[in-house]
Amino acid sequence: MLNSFSKNLFSCIVLVILFLSLNKQLKGQEMLGVTLGNYSGTPGLMVNPAMITNNKSFLDIHLVSADVFFMNNFAFIPAADFTISDLFKSNYTFPTYREDSKNFIYYTDEKIKDAAINIRILGPSAMIQVGKHGFGLQTGFRFFTSGSRLPWEIPVFGYEGLIYDTLYNIRFMDYNFDFNSTAWMEVGLSYNYDIYEFLDKKLTLGVTVKKLWGYGGASVKTNNVDYIVLNDSTISIRNLNAEVGFSLPMNYDETGFNQVGRTFKGSGIGLDLGLVYTKKKQVSSRVWRGGKLCSQVYDDYIYRLGISILDIGRINYIDNAQTHTVQDASVFWDEVDTLNFTTMNQLMTELSTVLYGDPNASYSGNTFKIGLPTALSIQADYHVTELLYVSGFWIHPIRFNMNSLRRPAQLAVVPRFETRFFELSVPLSVYEYEYPRVGLAARFYFFTIGTERLGTYLGMADMNGLDIYFSIKFSLGKGSCRSLFGGACSNSNFGNKTLKRSSF
Repeated sequence: MLNSFSKNLFSCIVLVILFLSLNKQLKGQEMLGVTLGNYSGTPGLMVNPAMITNNKSFLDIHLVSADVFFMNNFAFIPAADFTISDLFKSNYTFPTYREDSKNFIYYTDEKIKDAAINIRILGPSAMIQVGKHGFGLQTGFRFFTSGSRLPWEIPVFGYEGLIYDTLYNIRFMDYNFDFNSTAWMEVGLSYNYDIYEFLDKKLTLGVTVKKLWGYGGASVKTNNVDYIVLNDSTISIRNLNAEVGFSLPMNYDETGFNQVGRTFKGSGIGLDLGLVYTKKKQVSSRVWRGGKLCSQVYDDYIYRLGISILDIGRINYIDNAQTHTVQDASVFWDEVDTLNFTTMNQLMTELSTVLYGDPNASYSGNTFKIGLPTALSIQADYHVTELLYVSGFWIHPIRFNMNSLRRPAQLAVVPRFETRFFELSVPLSVYEYEYPRVGLAARFYFFTIGTERLGTYLGMADMNGLDIYFSIKFSLGKGSCRSLFGGACSNSNFGNKTLKRSSF
């Protein structure tokens, strides 16, 4: 039963995902400790699909990676009340607050609110380099939720309820905010080609094409809402323009999530494009001209620059889908507290009746689309000493409309120590150009684990989000076919002779 949200029209859908997700302790975002190094292999294609021919490995066999991330700027647990060590205590329970035993409190500022949940599982995958060509296959599952530009008072009403008289008789006029959530499976094919290579310069082009199968999704976009909460049972809606679409694994005339129809409710195509420029340390005197793939040459570099556009595309939901549209609606809604429903269809018909006086007037179609979390990314990597590197990373969301997922912006500098069997990186990042974070990631041969929010686990920062990721994979290095542990991965200059240095 959805009664816990029935007292507020504007917050019911947003809060289901936002706050229940926080209570479940969702935790990862760009996996900087996995995707930026020279041993990144298949996971590196998530950042730039042109990385196949720029790895120290000619073959990468990927078993599984998981990236789980949650962040919001409304709800939190104070730093003093939680550290990672608490989770190892017997019978530990999360702190509660106030008489109603809430599991979190909230920031009282009046800033626009944003939230993001990103759960990504990269399944069995592989990549291989054959000379100037690179080929990759990826399988995976993704769940992504984003709330963008949410008015500050909506989650406050959701937390406090309509009994919160501090916000009575205030005219709120809010514009252009949205909530989107979807889960999907994807299978991608990647291709790389070194389109230009002369002396110590190389330019690589990469593309990944992905087939998408959507399990389900929901989208709410509000162009504007003008309203006043008069008391705990009355809302005066002066003007409302909004659209709601959903396709869920449930019977809308029954309670609970009982699978109806096809497993996949929608489908689509996704696309990643990337370009990598490499300034090599030396001009190679040895060019691979066929034969054993393990004899391919790895060219060490001074620096490497990459640019990519990620997750172009959308999922079109056509099975068990509904769209409801509200245009220039106004209503004096008394007895809000009597709104009661047990099914999705009952909810939508009751809202349509309130807004239009007709239970079917809001219904506008049986399909809807959700755009992928498209983003522009720029990467840089500088080889400082033999085993020390410093990477720069920037990613920024690109949205074509409000019916699309929003990927959070991030700016990072990532120093790392890198060998074949061990790698340690310390991501220093700024989330959404406002929130500084310190992370830590370590790779032990085939296993990597990391976080970009170390302070949260140490009790140095409020828990308004969590972050963790890991990866398990195996790879074979370039440059030697004689030893399982030899080759370019242990000697960055293997197979090269210095003919001359060439300026940029």
